[in-house]
Amino acid sequence: MTVRRAVVAGQFYPEQPAVLEQDVRKYIDASGVVASPEQVAALVVPHAGYVYSGPTAGFAYARVRGAKPRRVILLGRSHRYAFQGASIWETGGYESPLGILPVDVNMAAMLAQEFGGAPIEAHEVEHTLEVQAPFVQVAIGTVPIVPVLFGDEPGEWHVEFGQHLAQFLEPDDLVIASTDLSHYLTETEANLIDRESTARILERNPIQLARDLAAGNCSMCGGAAVVVAMAYANARCAGDWRLLDHRTSAHATGDTSHVVGYAAISMEYEEEGGSL
Repeated sequence: MTVRRAVVAGQFYPEQPAVLEQDVRKYIDASGVVASPEQVAALVVPHAGYVYSGPTAGFAYARVRGAKPRRVILLGRSHRYAFQGASIWETGGYESPLGILPVDVNMAAMLAQEFGGAPIEAHEVEHTLEVQAPFVQVAIGTVPIVPVLFGDEPGEWHVEFGQHLAQFLEPDDLVIASTDLSHYLTETEANLIDRESTARILERNPIQLARDLAAGNCSMCGGAAVVVAMAYANARCAGDWRLLDHRTSAHATGDTSHVVGYAAISMEYEEEGGSL
């Protein structure tokens, strides 16, 4: 079994299992969000160090606490490798200090055949998906996953990926898109552009978000992952989209001169279950 080893434990989040689980539960509990896992088709969550973005991630994962999906699709953007298409981890699992999330090898192979071909090495040192694993393990448990990284800017191809993904998955599966928002602006500047970015997501138009990202009107490092999740949720007819939390790193550091923005967004069915 080829396991993708945890490489940022002790950096982005605690490496001691008991401390890590306690911290994640604290973030989820502190959100005060009422769980309604059957309503959620997709989430947008941040991926910074937990001290900065953990509280925001807690809002999203609180919404799906107790979920029983057949699988979770983890979507992220490669920060170190540039490539076209998707890099899909097809074997073994993803490790965290809380254990290993097994890969749904059949689903991963189908998606890789349809959309893959990008270098698997992109996963090896990338934190974007790894930091989601402990939250998935605490909120949901040990569930099969399909880890997917994108290596270029969002466009029509990513919309098509999301639409096709809806054809592959079951209605109770969960899609999670990992992204931070603006980077290294002042608190005032970050709040302004983050407001635009989250508004574009809530408008449910993935192509328009891709255009605004290209034009610099919006900012997020994982735009490709978010566009895929949006297209997926639209194809699933999940029409109730909610901004659960937004904040910047200044909330943790007190430094308002150089901040990073974070948001938790839930894309939900207006009635129980999903349809195509």
